[in-house]
Amino acid sequence: MLLYILKSSAILAILLLFYKVFLERENMHTFKRFYLLGTLLALCIIPFLTFVEYVEIPTVTPLMEQSTVHSLDVPSTLQEEMITDYIPAFLWSIYVMGIIVFGFKFFKNLSQIIQRIRKNPKLRINRITNVLLRDRIIPHTFFNYIFLNKHKFEAKEIPSEVLLHEETHAKQKHSLDVLLIEFIQVLFWFNPFIYTLKKLIKLNHEFLADREVLRKGVKPSKYQNILLEFSSNSFQPQLANAINYSSTRLTVFGKTFSFGLSAVGQVKKRFTVMKTQTSKKSIVLRSLLILPLFALLLFGFSEKKLVEIPSPVEITIPVTEQVTAVKTIEIRITKKGEILVQNKLLTSLDDLKSQLQKINTNLTKEQRENIVRVIIMPEAEPPMKLLKEIEAILIDYGVATIDVIGPEKFSNSKQQIKVQGGATKEQIEEYNALAKKYNAQPINERIIKKKELERLEYIYNIMTEKQKKKAVPFPECPPPPPPPTAPKIAEGKISATSPQPPTAPKISQGTVSNVTPVSPQAPKIANAVMSNLPPNAPVVMKGELSDIPPPPPPKSPMEHVVEMARKDALFYYEGKKISSEKAIALLKKDKKINIRTKHKGLKKPVVELSTKPFIIKK
Repeated sequence: MLLYILKSSAILAILLLFYKVFLERENMHTFKRFYLLGTLLALCIIPFLTFVEYVEIPTVTPLMEQSTVHSLDVPSTLQEEMITDYIPAFLWSIYVMGIIVFGFKFFKNLSQIIQRIRKNPKLRINRITNVLLRDRIIPHTFFNYIFLNKHKFEAKEIPSEVLLHEETHAKQKHSLDVLLIEFIQVLFWFNPFIYTLKKLIKLNHEFLADREVLRKGVKPSKYQNILLEFSSNSFQPQLANAINYSSTRLTVFGKTFSFGLSAVGQVKKRFTVMKTQTSKKSIVLRSLLILPLFALLLFGFSEKKLVEIPSPVEITIPVTEQVTAVKTIEIRITKKGEILVQNKLLTSLDDLKSQLQKINTNLTKEQRENIVRVIIMPEAEPPMKLLKEIEAILIDYGVATIDVIGPEKFSNSKQQIKVQGGATKEQIEEYNALAKKYNAQPINERIIKKKELERLEYIYNIMTEKQKKKAVPFPECPPPPPPPTAPKIAEGKISATSPQPPTAPKISQGTVSNVTPVSPQAPKIANAVMSNLPPNAPVVMKGELSDIPPPPPPKSPMEHVVEMARKDALFYYEGKKISSEKAIALLKKDKKINIRTKHKGLKKPVVELSTKPFIIKK
């Protein structure tokens, strides 16, 4: 509703501005009448128009279903939606009260006019009915009824030009326009532009009546004097057209307040318009200007809707477990002090800022602060000042961790700089989920996947001591299997199924000497090099896991969304629930759209899409 109000107000403001600049003072009153009525229709209809755009989406075919038991925790976004918000109810109450007040005023004015027609004498002349009142009023018109003072009418003190003016209001059905704008005012009573539009419609009615009087041969000077004589602020009904229409009135506690120009000021304005002559060429040009204006309003303030239609292209991707992709940036510092980012040589530290902006352009700073890892590899001991300058630039860019891997004489191991002061809430939830998963398995049957082990180590390393105490204990890796025992060979013949020892003695005449074969030795394990892990963390063996290969390239956003669709995830766009097909269509249309996925502790994964960056709450 708020969006509709803003759109209709903007449409009305633009159309009124165009009218005031290009049309109001021009002598093209019939065209202006339909323009103002079209303005009423535009503000009511355009915000409701919907243009449909058809988008082809690929058919998603899952290869298998994954059965996973999750807890029944409710996502935080859904919890926020469940919180009762009383502000809309309060605003709706005020709006309904305004409709009641202005609706009561509308029907009261209409009832007063009907009662005056019924209770007072009437004189019908052709199609016009004169209603003669004893009240001291100025002539005014409602449909085919012209209200006149009885004494002045019988004494023939009302000029014929005034009667002709009011007859024009009746013949051209100006009361229809007035009733329409008064009804729209009841619905849009809160919009100040409605009152301006109402004033312009009634004033244009006076322009039309004035023009008709002058066409009958009345001298402009004489008619202008008559208008000045009737330029009083005497009361006339809101639903009627009066010859001295001047301004908008508001009655509060019995007192009437006028806004806008006075009656004399409006008469002077009518004098100016009477003298204006607009050429046909000018009328055509000004009319043509309206076409691009309405086209712009239709394009800018209507609704756009995406309708998905199945595409002949079918996407089939196997369902795999989701792994948070870590973006790695390598910075090398040579012995000469040269800096290379992703193997690209920089001329200065200022180039480092510009080069970083070219990396991970699809991520916001908040996202980079959660998944971007920087590895600094100096060939020699670098100056601490240089490291601090690089660190400051990286923090400003937004990174999760900075790992400094220097030569033996510099650090002899890896130094990690924790940029954010610990792991984020999402990272801790991910760590706890994996740790619970493996801690629940018996130690002898426990098999930890390499990627998940690396993820556990990474998150555990960036945790603060306080976070580690509250987190689930690091899962203990199972011990390596024992070496195979040597087979025992009993005295006698060798069985066909008995394994041959490495140095078995020669056997003569089908017998075996009483010699025990040498058992194969277990492989020797080199001294283990411990990484910065907890006491129960797995041991990394030198020469086997020390040179861990870089993580595989991350999945594209489209692959990730399709994967989540196969897992029957819940999709939200700008806080509203959408289908997986629509999510794919949105991503296909806008590849830079932001994506956030929540899966731990939920029955189904929740994928949020937004054109605005996500704010990670710590």
